[in-house]
Parts: sequence; C-alpha cells; structure tokens
Amino acid sequence: MNRKQMILWFFLGFVGLAMVAGMIAILLPEKYIRDEIIPTILLVGTYALGGLIVVAINRDMRWTSRIAVGTLLISLIVFLILIWFERSMRGNTEETVFKIGFVFLIAGCVSVHRLLICPLRSSVTVASVCKYASLISGLLTGVLIAVIIISEGFWGLDDFVVRLIGMGLLATAGTSICAGAIAIFGPKPEDEDPGLIDASIPVSMTCPRCRSLVDIHSNKDCRCPSCRLKIRVEVEEPRCSCGYQLYQLDSDTCPECGNMIDEQDRWIDGVEN
Repeated sequence: MNRKQMILWFFLGFVGLAMVAGMIAILLPEKYIRDEIIPTILLVGTYALGGLIVVAINRDMRWTSRIAVGTLLISLIVFLILIWFERSMRGNTEETVFKIGFVFLIAGCVSVHRLLICPLRSSVTVASVCKYASLISGLLTGVLIAVIIISEGFWGLDDFVVRLIGMGLLATAGTSICAGAIAIFGPKPEDEDPGLIDASIPVSMTCPRCRSLVDIHSNKDCRCPSCRLKIRVEVEEPRCSCGYQLYQLDSDTCPECGNMIDEQDRWIDGVEN
C-alpha cells in the first residue's frame, strides 16, 4: 500500500467514524450529549470528506495540495476552538476567530478549485479560455471575499458588494463547468497529436521462454515463432501529468503546468533517461 492509499484510508476512516459517532449522538438522550458534540462531529466529517477529495484528485501538484490541506486544517482547528470555547470569549473575540477560520477556509477552497481545474486538457480553444478564466475568477473572487470579510465583517456588506461577489461566483462556476464538460466530452490534445512515436514500431528482443530472437511490433499482441509464447511490448512517450509531451524537453519543469518532471522522464543527451 503506497502513501496515497494510506492517506485515503485515513480520511475514509474519519468519515466513517464521524458517521457512526453522529448516529450514536442522535440516538442517545440529550442529557448525555453536550451541545458541542454534534457540531464537532459534522465539522470533522465534512472536512475529512474534503480531505478525501483533495487526496483523490491530487495530480502531483504538490504545493497546491499542501496549501489546500494546510489551510483547510487550520480552518478546522479554528472552528473547533470556536465551537468549544465560544462561551469564554469576550467582546469581539468570537467574530475575530470566526473571520480567521473563514479566511483560511476560502484559501482552501480556492486551492481545491485549482486542483480540479488545472489538470483539465482539451484541444478546443474555448475550453482553454474557460479554464484560465475559471482560475482567475476563482482566485479574484476568493481574495475579494476574504478582504471584505476581514475589513467589513459579515454584516456590513452592502448591495453592490453582494452583487459583485455573486457575479464572481457565477463566473467561476460557469467557466469551470464549461472547461470541465469540454475536457471530458470534447476532443483531447492527443487526438490531434498522437506523438512522435508511432502507435506500433518494430522491436527486436529475446523470448523469455525459449531464448529465441523475436521480431515483433510494439503495442500489439504477438507470439514467439518458436514456442508460441504470447508477447506484448508497450511503448509510450513520456508525458507530464497534465498531458504535455516531454520529447526533447531540456527543462526539469513542465512548461505547461510548472510541475517538476521525474528524473526518469527527462530528456538527457538525446535519449529519455
């Protein structure tokens, strides 16, 4: 079991525990359950589900993933502090704590949105425009909400600000749906760019069973002419996780998405390493 699978099971376990704990809290008489228990269970379960989604959609965007997990974790801790220590808070402390948690939550949501949108690929120009419009509008809307909440609070929003935030959210949602739909159902970049290596090329090898010399074609089912062993050799050009072709790329980072390229996929001295 690799690290990603372990983290997925960890978050899935928290979701399951939150579900079981919530059922027990609902079934038990109210006198045995503190008022803070059920909100805590709901909050932990929701964030665990969010963490599960972040890990599941992770596409090697390490810094974005770390920012998403870190900001969401901080907001969770802040909200838990607010739930359990609200009664002991004085003056405007409660609102300040809530603002801090909400700002980190917004940062986490913007990061998760980036994790969802950045890997989308399509050869259609409209999809690319929608993709970058979604990323920009999502970031600007998140920053706008965070700045307004910090400066004005939750109850000082005038009609213009509410409309502005609504327009930003609608623009982000619309362009995200458009980019996602075209990337899923529309033509892919590899449909028009099959790669520099043909789908099938001649390959010479030694049969692992009878040690005879075998001439076959890659990416096709073939048989050894001597012992009839079924042989299939898969040949594929290295690509970044975003789909960008790495053929003859000198850089150690992808020019499309900026991710680091694994050393085994880098072009070195005219051959793939």
